[in-house]
Amino acid sequence: MNLASLLEEARSASPASRIEWRDRIAAHGAPAIEALKPWLADPALAGFAIRVIERAGLAGERTLAARILRAARAGVSPAIAADITWALQQLRATPHKAKPVAPAANPTPPQEPVRASRRRPGNTTLPR
Repeated sequence: MNLASLLEEARSASPASRIEWRDRIAAHGAPAIEALKPWLADPALAGFAIRVIERAGLAGERTLAARILRAARAGVSPAIAADITWALQQLRATPHKAKPVAPAANPTPPQEPVRASRRRPGNTTLPR
């Protein structure tokens, strides 16, 4: 079956059976991810689209899948955003852009270790 037919079958399937189409669609890789971008905006289809994109990412399209999922997260409901965060974690992609850490302007120089003295403290109960 070609990708367009698979997408049409998945769209018309009941929500309970739609997941059966995930792997067959994900096998199409990058074209499947691109075709599912509009589904991310549809609350009825977004969960399925996220799982297909995640599966295609795990099969080799990790960078594209992560980019599409990150871009979609801004305009969706909190529940769908949580699904996207989950998928990014499965892809081992950073859910949020990490800010680079700037090196300290004046790093503290290493200090010499403190040497133990051989003197006993004056208030000890040890015999002298």
